[in-house]
Amino acid sequence: QVDDIKLEYHPSSGITPEVHAFNNFKHRPPTSSAPPHKRPWAPFKSRLEFEIAELALEACLNNDQTDRLITLCNRCASQSEKFMFKNHKDIRERWEAVSHRTTGFTHDVISVPYDDSIRQFELYYRDLWEWAADLLCDPRLFPHMVFDAQRFSKFDGKTFVHFIDEPFTAETFWNVQSQLPPGGKPLAFVLYADKTRLSSFGTARGYPVVACLANLPMNIRNGQGVGSGYVVGWLPIVKEDRDQAGKPSWVNFKNAVWHESFSKILSSLALKSHTGQWFDCPDNVPRWFFPIILILSADYEEQCIMSLIRGIKCLWPCPVCLVPHDELLNTLKCYPPRTATQSQEVVKAARAEATAEEKEEKLKEYGLRDIMNAFAAMMHTDVHDALSWDRLHFNGGLYRDHLWAELQKIVVGLGRAKVAQMDKNYEAFPRWRNLKHLAHVMSISFIKGMVVYAVHAILTEDDSPLGYLLLCCIQHFLEVDAYVALEVHTTETISAGRHAVQAFSTYLQVADESDKNWNFPKLHMSVHIFDNIEAKGAMRNYNTKPNERMHGSLKDSYLLRTNFRDVAPQILHINHWQVVAESIRRHISDLDEYESGGSEDSGDLEDLGDVDDLVSPDANAPHVRLGSRQAVQTFELIEDAHKEDATFTNFRVKLNNFLTDFLQVIQLPLPGGKRVQFKASDKITECCFLKVNYESLVDWRLHTDYLRCSPKFFNAARFDCVFIQTEAKVIFGRLLFLFECIVGDITLSLALIHPFDAPTGVRLRKDKHLNIYRVRARPRAQAEFFSVRSIIRRALLVLDGSTDYLVVDTVDSDMFIRVKELHLAAGHPIRI
Repeated sequence: QVDDIKLEYHPSSGITPEVHAFNNFKHRPPTSSAPPHKRPWAPFKSRLEFEIAELALEACLNNDQTDRLITLCNRCASQSEKFMFKNHKDIRERWEAVSHRTTGFTHDVISVPYDDSIRQFELYYRDLWEWAADLLCDPRLFPHMVFDAQRFSKFDGKTFVHFIDEPFTAETFWNVQSQLPPGGKPLAFVLYADKTRLSSFGTARGYPVVACLANLPMNIRNGQGVGSGYVVGWLPIVKEDRDQAGKPSWVNFKNAVWHESFSKILSSLALKSHTGQWFDCPDNVPRWFFPIILILSADYEEQCIMSLIRGIKCLWPCPVCLVPHDELLNTLKCYPPRTATQSQEVVKAARAEATAEEKEEKLKEYGLRDIMNAFAAMMHTDVHDALSWDRLHFNGGLYRDHLWAELQKIVVGLGRAKVAQMDKNYEAFPRWRNLKHLAHVMSISFIKGMVVYAVHAILTEDDSPLGYLLLCCIQHFLEVDAYVALEVHTTETISAGRHAVQAFSTYLQVADESDKNWNFPKLHMSVHIFDNIEAKGAMRNYNTKPNERMHGSLKDSYLLRTNFRDVAPQILHINHWQVVAESIRRHISDLDEYESGGSEDSGDLEDLGDVDDLVSPDANAPHVRLGSRQAVQTFELIEDAHKEDATFTNFRVKLNNFLTDFLQVIQLPLPGGKRVQFKASDKITECCFLKVNYESLVDWRLHTDYLRCSPKFFNAARFDCVFIQTEAKVIFGRLLFLFECIVGDITLSLALIHPFDAPTGVRLRKDKHLNIYRVRARPRAQAEFFSVRSIIRRALLVLDGSTDYLVVDTVDSDMFIRVKELHLAAGHPIRI
């Protein structure tokens, strides 16, 4: 049947393919019914003690503040629980006593030669195998883990269409499992590393390494709490030496320190990646795991260190392929990929050269350094394949520092009036849930999604040809970014995404005729976006944003919990306590749920929600629900209150006509078998809020929109726009009035909507270039009644002129796909 889901497992799993009806298919496994530990807070003397200690940890209270908190608690403590803490020392002893529950940090010293001396550096790291074993042994995490590669496809009525989201649904996981001995299972690690400033002025810095398991679904990995990213290492930072700075040997030395440190971090996995390691899992099934580094998440600078290439100025500045330095802008041509085997052979060959000059020339031919890569010790791991394109720094490095910065220069060059107009356009944008409504955008260093809709009337093709060309480039960039952001990818979206990258590159090559040089690595890296998606799943699997979010707690620990000397062990001590606290808190939540008699299905990991389900578990949830009900009013009062608005002229008569036809269409009986005839004294209930549940076209899960139809919402009128499903097609409109009325013994939820489906005429040249979907409002007096069930979801529309509106397709992935479908239905051509 249409929408059926086909699931194929890797042949070595021995599991036969399965086909599931769409509504019955779930990723989420059943949760364990085993009773939780009765005293999960031990060795804390009571739950109260743990929660006080947890609060002190979360608030980063120092020792004196903790002592004061405990004094207050002792004065206020009830008699039902014993509170035994006397001071911060007692809390510290409890944390130390419970720290063994998860793998802690090891302190080591590494030695790296430079010139005629041996330099030593301190390194802190968790044993990666023991850390992974902690996760594997967690009875709440383990059911969510996937150890066999999977292939998903969805039936479209003609064929099964392949789709990917998680790493274990993509190519690399499948290929690695094909290389393992029969019965071997990939245990896939995701690693992230990057320096961060701990102090405001950057005088104190940290170098955390973060890990998570790709065998877990992304909503757990990218969430917070148990199963998400863990700090597993703290790399040494080589202090700059003014006498050595800039020397190639000094740069090589710093890279050697990095790889020597990472070799230590990977040491517990290296041998096991060759031989495998048997492990008794919580389901009493022994499994033969082979650790692999599936994903390396990092910005470009860090990727150069990981792959040991020479960086932005070398002959081959891409860490993934052998693209010449002068061809970085050309995304239409494919270059041979780098491989770990090739890089190792080049280094070995260079070391065999007779002179240092010959060795250096050999290494320069491939842009490599004379250092053995730490990842070479890992079997089934290719560092160049593991390196992943990063959306966060693509937006920051390419868009913020180049596209947006250039656009600002051009607008400023047009004069103050244009700058003021740009700011006013942004301020006039409609409100949107979770979308920041910014003022004075021309003074902000980064603004993205709405820029085309704010500036299209300022940078016209006639008045500013270069600015218009740049705006077209930005529109193509936003389209690439929208495809990148999709949570689920099909063969079709990957193909369309590659096409968008090529179109973006084509426009930039035209723009390259200006004074701006666009030939740099971060632009070239877009060539590898959809290769990464095919190999490792959706972009969210390797985006650095969830990992960089962890920098905040590390900075808090530095500022509030250290003495600013020898900070690494102090910060990591607090980090370990936080990990332990999360584990205890999760077990306490399990106990609370168990004792309250919660249903088996409701027990889920904190922050997981129900997003593991392809279809929402609440499949019977109503599509729409009205809220914020006002006082009941008569038709006479409503028409009188809106007598200045032509929309409400003959409101009751129009409603009578609509309901008479509508009830017959939906095959409900007319009251008394006669036409609906409301009287002026009959009453209805106005509503100012509408909740709409809709199935996303991207990931097919249930999502929710919250719509407002209110003359005074936070002191401003807000009447949201919507997608509406009519008998003929999908149209747009604006909510004018939401209400409930009773016809016979039936309560109907209705909306008075201003339709935006008037003919727009010949498509404007600007709309073609900027891929704008334009709609036009009918005269307001032609507003129509609709059942609220006809509303698909909310829409964001920006006024352009007096009656035209531009549909904003960049606010979320579902909106992007829906507007794409409308372009296709309207026959709008795909641009190159």
